[in-house]
Amino acid sequence: MSEMFSIGMSALVSNQRLLATAGHNIANANTEGYSRQTVSLAQRDPQYAGVGFVGKGVEVSAITRTASEFLINNVRYSASSQSRAASYADFAGQVDNLLSDGTFSPAMQKFFGSLQDVNNDPASIPARAVLLNSANTLTDRFQDLHTRLSTLSSNVNERLSADVDRLNSLASALSGLNQDIVGAFGASQGQPPNDLLDQRDQLLRQMSELVNLNATSEQDGSVNVYIGHGQLLVAGARTVKLAVTPNALDGSRKEVSIVNSGGSSQISAALSGGTLAGTLQFREQVLEPARNAIGRLAVVLAETFNAQHQAGVDLTGTRGAKVFTYSPPVVTGAATNGGTLTVTIDPTNLANLSTSDYTLTFDGTDYTLERLDNATTQTLTGPGPFSVEGLVITPSATMAAGDIFQIQPTKYAARYLDVAVSDAQRWAVASPVKSTTTLANLGSAKVSAPMVLDANNAALQTPVQLVFNSASTYQVNGVGPSLAYTSGANIDINGWRVQITDSPRTGDTFQVAANPNGQGDNTNGLRLLDLRMTGFMDGGSATYQDAFGRILGQTGSLTQQAQISRDSLKVQLDSSEAAREQVAGVNLDQEAADLIRYQQSYQAAAQVIAAADAAFQALIAAMRG
Repeated sequence: MSEMFSIGMSALVSNQRLLATAGHNIANANTEGYSRQTVSLAQRDPQYAGVGFVGKGVEVSAITRTASEFLINNVRYSASSQSRAASYADFAGQVDNLLSDGTFSPAMQKFFGSLQDVNNDPASIPARAVLLNSANTLTDRFQDLHTRLSTLSSNVNERLSADVDRLNSLASALSGLNQDIVGAFGASQGQPPNDLLDQRDQLLRQMSELVNLNATSEQDGSVNVYIGHGQLLVAGARTVKLAVTPNALDGSRKEVSIVNSGGSSQISAALSGGTLAGTLQFREQVLEPARNAIGRLAVVLAETFNAQHQAGVDLTGTRGAKVFTYSPPVVTGAATNGGTLTVTIDPTNLANLSTSDYTLTFDGTDYTLERLDNATTQTLTGPGPFSVEGLVITPSATMAAGDIFQIQPTKYAARYLDVAVSDAQRWAVASPVKSTTTLANLGSAKVSAPMVLDANNAALQTPVQLVFNSASTYQVNGVGPSLAYTSGANIDINGWRVQITDSPRTGDTFQVAANPNGQGDNTNGLRLLDLRMTGFMDGGSATYQDAFGRILGQTGSLTQQAQISRDSLKVQLDSSEAAREQVAGVNLDQEAADLIRYQQSYQAAAQVIAAADAAFQALIAAMRG
């Protein structure tokens, strides 16, 4: 009789576990990261009764979760990749919108349009005043672009700090869960604490959205977490802190670092997934190149316009001054350096000026210059100075082995681009020299307006006569050797250049002399206007407007690629989550059917006990009678 009670009670208890687990599944059907739990039943060991073995009922052998480690890891990887692409795309879209807001190109066009108006009427003070205003508007646009890009750089630093703080918080929570799980495994003699394991998987999923990670299981049930190139973040109940620290050579750039007893070591370059990697990649591939490219455009505009403007004279007859000023390249050396470094822009090599930053290291004999945008290096031998990629690099005599410098040639140029001209009369659109033809000339030859080659030549405005002593030869000032004449050939003297064309006769004379009254002269102004159509950058292939268009094109292309990647990886993440849900998710229809089945089993078990009780009562009654 007791066996029937025992069998019935075992069935009741087992079905209670089945009902409770089904209810737990239903309650957590919408809990993120929850894995459906199942109850495993097993027969109790039977008892030998002489004629055979008699069953003793049922018992719960385990309660497990229907989780697939492969699918869980796949979700983590997909989440890490999608978060990286989303962070990159969101930031890149801001740069793309900033550059394409339609304010910069019109300012450039207005500046050269105003210059054209001055060329149409060189003596007009109102036209010159409009040109001055347009120049200030153009520099304002450069400064505005730099400021807004600098604000984005600050936003990047803030995002890195927020993500690192959150990652540290999640790592701390994970270490606590590790302790709880280890304790639960011990208390249950190895039975898995399913809900705690789900919580830990969810924490790991959240961490993977911040950084790509590798989680390895230990025998005690805890997990260790590694990031980057194997840097330990969580080991059981212990965590390693992350921090955001200034870049050693550029304090405005924040880096992700591992903090330990010996200090901190930067691991930014090792991060390959999550929002941290996406933010860092955006900075390297979009933000910094855009800042440097805008700065390079400011440098080239200033250098080329200044050089041509200084080759002219203004309304007062004064030689042209610099129109634009900008900040020089920024050089930052390590605190332990023994020497110093000076870097300037090479105005004769602007076509090779790049949009990259550099590092220069000294090994005691040679210098190694590395471009940071593509990691290419070149060796510079000797004491310097070195002319390389549009720069003049001058090391000091006190250089010591191990010295290292960061060079930022154009990063801050746009920030300080300004107009040095404040008086509308000072626009130097006239040429300092003019050419004339003697009225008594008998040939058909004509002389071009002089082009100034060297505005600093001391003899630039010294009068020169070109006298033809035959139809095919000429002398300078009518003396000296006879020079062969070729129609249209360049004649370079005293820092200027002219061409004589057609057929001169013996005795024909042409003069080049100072231009004391250039109010109606726009010779230099026309050459200033020609600058907008001249290729000064990218090996001589890009004009000012071309260069800005390439910045827009490159940024737009990277943004579009990032957005496509973000969207496609979102589809991949959704697919990974759906695959996990297919295995581990709660199916309410299935749970409802199971509830009915378990309820019926529970009722049947109760009937077993009731039957045992009735038989027992009948036995007692019979014994009394």
